[in-house]
Amino acid sequence: MSSFSVETSVLKSLVITASKGASNNKMSTITNLANVVVANGQITITTTDGTNYFSVKGNVLTSDSCEFVVGVDTFTKLVAKTSANNISITATEDMISFTGNGTYKIPIQLDVDGSPIRYPRNDITSPETSGTIKTSTIKNIIFKNKASLATVLNIPCLTGYLCLPDCVISGDRFNICKNKVETFGGTYLVNPITFELLSLSKSENIEYRILGNAVVFESDDIKLYSRFMDGVDTYPVESVTEVIEDSEFKSECVLPKTAVLNVVDRLSLFIKDNDTNGVYMTFTKDGVKVESINGNGIENIPYQGSTNFSDFTCCVGVDSIKRQFSSHAGESVNIMYGNDDALMIKDEDTVHVIGLLDDPRLGGE
Repeated sequence: MSSFSVETSVLKSLVITASKGASNNKMSTITNLANVVVANGQITITTTDGTNYFSVKGNVLTSDSCEFVVGVDTFTKLVAKTSANNISITATEDMISFTGNGTYKIPIQLDVDGSPIRYPRNDITSPETSGTIKTSTIKNIIFKNKASLATVLNIPCLTGYLCLPDCVISGDRFNICKNKVETFGGTYLVNPITFELLSLSKSENIEYRILGNAVVFESDDIKLYSRFMDGVDTYPVESVTEVIEDSEFKSECVLPKTAVLNVVDRLSLFIKDNDTNGVYMTFTKDGVKVESINGNGIENIPYQGSTNFSDFTCCVGVDSIKRQFSSHAGESVNIMYGNDDALMIKDEDTVHVIGLLDDPRLGGE
């Protein structure tokens, strides 16, 4: 028998964060469980989706050393509903006694032979590559690149972030993003959930250790064992780079981000189920005319700036506009146009490419 006590606010924060690493897959028991380890005045809670093993760490008030595995759902909900200042937990071979507002019994998860389940101890002690990545860099990648990730599995590699030595690329059928940030000093394809979990760290610096396709990330408050995605060799990086670097755009203008998003949001009300989910954008001398496909809604957005103006009309997907403009950090958006295949949004460190739709009036999509 062993026991420990912890501030309720601390445990609440830990279980809420840790629960994001559990996929709760009915076909995989371990993804519904949380491994709790208490040692040296610290509590570590680990969850998994079967590939990623995500651990969060915090301090306890008093403790014996102990370890147990319980159901994520019940444990998380009980902690969340506890209003007492502190929580005390006593663990036996098959049960924990949880004392907060009252006392509750939660069964410890046992293996088929009746022994307590043991989580695997995943680590890398002799890495091929190691270094540090900043949490702010990870959040920057999520903010700017996530909108361009493919969400369907037709080409699985496009669902991940391609981390190159000097940038991160993401792309789907209509959208591309090239973000000039440094990550791991090599070429790796990162699963989106990996960066999402790392972004939960409150530490600015996260150490990483890489061995083959496996990687361990560790900071003061989290640890994550993960694997890079397969598909680096099939990622169409040359095609993506060519679109970004070789596309010719004759003209450039500056538009207010919020105004564009608001206009598209209003025009979306006039897109019917059998319409192309897009709008026409006509670049005029004084601004951009944005029009619904069926012509039932039209608005004009004045330029904040214009260079080498030329008349140009294109059909742009509503979802692409919303995603790419929303992932632009500033309020003023620099748009390059005049290419028959795409628009480009460009700032100092990031390039977003929005592929154009075929014009429905010409018998396209």
